[in-house]
Amino acid sequence: MSPNLYPRRVELPSPDTKLSRRHFLDGWDANGYDALKYSWGLTGVEQDGNFLWVHTFAVILGFCVFSLLVLRFSNMFYKHARHLTVMSNPERQEYWKHNRSQWWPWLNRHVLMAPLHKKKHNATFQISAAIDNGTLPGRWHFAIIVVYAALNVAWCLCLDWSKERMSVAAALRGRSGTLAALNLIPTVLFALRNNPLISILQVSYDDFNLFHRWAARITIAEAIVHTACWLSNTLEGDGAAAVAAGLRDEASYTYGMLATCAFAFLGIQAWSPFRHAFYDTFLGIHRIMVLISFVGLWEHLARHGLPQLPWMYMIFAFYIFEWVARFTWAIYYNFGRKGCQVHVEAMPGEACRVTIKLAREWTPKPGCNVHLYIPRIMGPHSHPFSVAWAYPPSPSSKEHKERSLSQLEGGISPTSPHAIQRTKQISLICRARTGFTRTIYEKACEQPNKSFDAWGFIEGPYGGHHSLDSYGTCLLIAGGVGITHQVMYVKHLLAGAHAGTTATRRILLVWSIPDSESLEWIRPWMDEILRMPSRKKHLRIKLFITKPKGRIESGSSESVKLFAGRPSWKTLIGEEMAHREGAMAVTCCGSGGLSDTVRASVRPFTTEGCVDYIEEAFSY
Repeated sequence: MSPNLYPRRVELPSPDTKLSRRHFLDGWDANGYDALKYSWGLTGVEQDGNFLWVHTFAVILGFCVFSLLVLRFSNMFYKHARHLTVMSNPERQEYWKHNRSQWWPWLNRHVLMAPLHKKKHNATFQISAAIDNGTLPGRWHFAIIVVYAALNVAWCLCLDWSKERMSVAAALRGRSGTLAALNLIPTVLFALRNNPLISILQVSYDDFNLFHRWAARITIAEAIVHTACWLSNTLEGDGAAAVAAGLRDEASYTYGMLATCAFAFLGIQAWSPFRHAFYDTFLGIHRIMVLISFVGLWEHLARHGLPQLPWMYMIFAFYIFEWVARFTWAIYYNFGRKGCQVHVEAMPGEACRVTIKLAREWTPKPGCNVHLYIPRIMGPHSHPFSVAWAYPPSPSSKEHKERSLSQLEGGISPTSPHAIQRTKQISLICRARTGFTRTIYEKACEQPNKSFDAWGFIEGPYGGHHSLDSYGTCLLIAGGVGITHQVMYVKHLLAGAHAGTTATRRILLVWSIPDSESLEWIRPWMDEILRMPSRKKHLRIKLFITKPKGRIESGSSESVKLFAGRPSWKTLIGEEMAHREGAMAVTCCGSGGLSDTVRASVRPFTTEGCVDYIEEAFSY
């Protein structure tokens, strides 16, 4: 029979109580004093102090979310007002070229956009040529992480150190355990692809994943401290035999130790060199260990009736919601009468064009991405890719006829460029690197026609939250396969400029690629873009071949030019700044080094005019 445990009071067992954990509780005497009293129950644990931090954390988190929402909605209102104002007279955007405050551009340049040191942020931080240690957070991210970690350390140290050592250790055990369980909530929330805060706050999943990793590290450290305090008091109270008896006979301690070991393993396994070297294997093991740690923590809390148990309901709710949402959307878009068909075609430059025919119509957004599954090749794992192109339904298709009829009945031309475009077919470009992308490229190359069909499906769409419709000047920068993020933006902005539904007057697409073979990746889509109305008026394209195999002819076209070598980003951005119309947006999708160089070039201009920098990264 187990002793009764309450959140704020522990009753010691009477001498005649029959206990199965004999050795562990041998020290109890009739007076209620025991050498193991600080190892069992809540003796010495300061629950009032523990839950004071919980309430403080809730207030701080609520204030941060409220502040971000105010900032987000203010920014959204400003851009919407700019969009509406400019649409009435898109040729006159002088007012919006300049900053209307001094503090926000300064904050944007030196804090929000700034890397931690010099210019390195998205480029991987390497201890040596063989060890990839991930990326460095920016200044704003670093400040948040430091403050959050410092608050956790401060609250763990905010104890009555005048008491005896075992009592202090018991108080630290309770404090660190409470904080570990509490920090598990944001750890899980920040890991969700369907996190509602992503779209509400327009914070990228990549940023939330950064906070997920650091919140997890804090949780793991506090779980280890929690367990170490229990081990210390138990060893000092009655030696190693008491530790062994407690873990053997008391299920709560067994499950608690299981959870701590699982957390520690997750922390080691998620270290960047291991994570990036074997990402698919890492992900499978990671999910299994997460479930083991959750079950262990649940049993540890439930068997002692601890007040942190309701937090586990919230954590499981987040986790279940994530997988239900992912399965729901995957089934809805991919599983129908014909199912989902994937066509993989090998392209020059060691890349594949992957075309996916969905079971149901899907509304694409510029800048969105999907996770691709091909179970025959990669099992249950997926890989994220930007959506490069979305094909409208063919004129003979049932969907096109039904939509045309409904639009005509509503007085809307079916060919209107600002009508909502839905599709059942999308394309991705997958550069062959390692793992999945290398496998499908080599498989396609082995086929006689350099292509193959497979059954697969997509999960998503994700991303695509950044609208460029209110900017008069858009500079779209791509490196290599990063062009997939920009092509749909070009199409959308060009159609909007012609129809008068966006503020866009100047679009410059800059694409840096190693050789001219890579032009084949998007040739059919660029041919369609180059035939769009008003293309010559609004769109210019500059292609930089960094490793040309022969002489590069720039051509006679003023709107499409080829150059040999690497671009000078500072010069390009400076030229666009000098001739910009209205507010200017600079977006970048490419390697970490490219993103860091472009950001360093953009930052000085943010205090010279209204310029926003947006980057797309997959650093997880």
